Amino acid sequence: MAAALGVSAAPAPVGAQPPTRLQVGAYYFLWYPRNLGQGTLRAHLVPRQMPSPATLASNDPTVAARDIAAGRRAGITFFAVDWWPRNPTFPGWAHRDADAAMTAFLAAPDIGRIKFAMFYETANLGFDPGLESTPVTPAKEQQFDADMVDFARRYFVNPDYLFVDGRPVVFLYLTRTLTGDVAGMMRGARQALAPLGYDPYFVGDEVYWRVTPLRRAPWAPVLTTAPQVARIEAFDAVTAYSLYYGDPEPFLGPTRDFVGYPGTTPIVTDEVGLLAEYRRATGGRVPVVPDVSPGFNDRGVRLATEHPAEPRQWVAGAAPASTLDHLFNDVAVPSVDPGLPMVMVTTWNEWNEDTFVEPVGGTPTAVDDSPFRQAYTQGYRYGGEGSSDVATLRRDIASADRSHPWVRAAPPAAGH
Repeated sequence: MAAALGVSAAPAPVGAQPPTRLQVGAYYFLWYPRNLGQGTLRAHLVPRQMPSPATLASNDPTVAARDIAAGRRAGITFFAVDWWPRNPTFPGWAHRDADAAMTAFLAAPDIGRIKFAMFYETANLGFDPGLESTPVTPAKEQQFDADMVDFARRYFVNPDYLFVDGRPVVFLYLTRTLTGDVAGMMRGARQALAPLGYDPYFVGDEVYWRVTPLRRAPWAPVLTTAPQVARIEAFDAVTAYSLYYGDPEPFLGPTRDFVGYPGTTPIVTDEVGLLAEYRRATGGRVPVVPDVSPGFNDRGVRLATEHPAEPRQWVAGAAPASTLDHLFNDVAVPSVDPGLPMVMVTTWNEWNEDTFVEPVGGTPTAVDDSPFRQAYTQGYRYGGEGSSDVATLRRDIASADRSHPWVRAAPPAAGH
């Protein structure tokens, strides 16, 4: 049967039926207003579309309360809360700052109305951007163990924490860059948590068009298109933080052309195919969680890289949440894994890459403050989305629940 999702730390009773509702999570970030200084598309729009920093402040429980209420209206059942205490882009940012932001989030008066899980940035362990790898070493394994034990003592004990099959869920970012003894690192973390009474349910960020080989010969390409089965099987489930494709690698052969309005590209066929490929890679033993986003535009923070924008409109003239609508119905719903009926949304509030679905005001515009007026927008319309993403998610999630029997015979969720 499908995995049972809940908040109880106790194992699910024998014969218990999992919920019939699709579980939908959204990645949630606690680095505001500090991270707004990195740059955003919205700050360059004409007229400017940025809300005041106070309305995004991660140290304010009323902001979390507002987001929880809006998330529930959207049909979101949990937030995967980002935790990155050793963020090198934030001078002076430390473990205490990350924990303080978590304290404010958990102080929201309506926290009991939504579940949450920790979203761990593996960049904490030392990402090498040149090789696009995060090598596992004994020291990093010890650091990871300590971080997981800290999670257990601070957050797993919270009655609103997300559990699958009686196991606390931890999402891990960019596991597709981990190299070396990944299985040993994950096994060690489980052993460190066992005395505390926990067997964590780790969800790895593995699904992507090109990934770092688990073990790479010196003469081999830096990246590969092949799913790394030995690494995938170190986790209980895998997902894709985002399937946006902005960094072609010529030596890997023909690259996917997702430039332009998504509805004019093969994005649906390719994403459905990639999710299926990762499911086949383990014979269905490791559930694959599909992910959707409303679009992608990181030109406000990385203009020099010339990443193409993925507009929020599916085709020219379409509604502002139409990309999200199509990706949810045409990619996510058909790809839901019966072993774990869950979909992730990237993101609730990531403003730097413009993937947020939280409500935002403003006036629709394709004009920005660059010399030629479209360096940031690339001619696509932004602003004035209002609550369109929230309304679209609510409608699509409700429709999926009415139309699909999420409880059905399936391989059990992978466990270690």
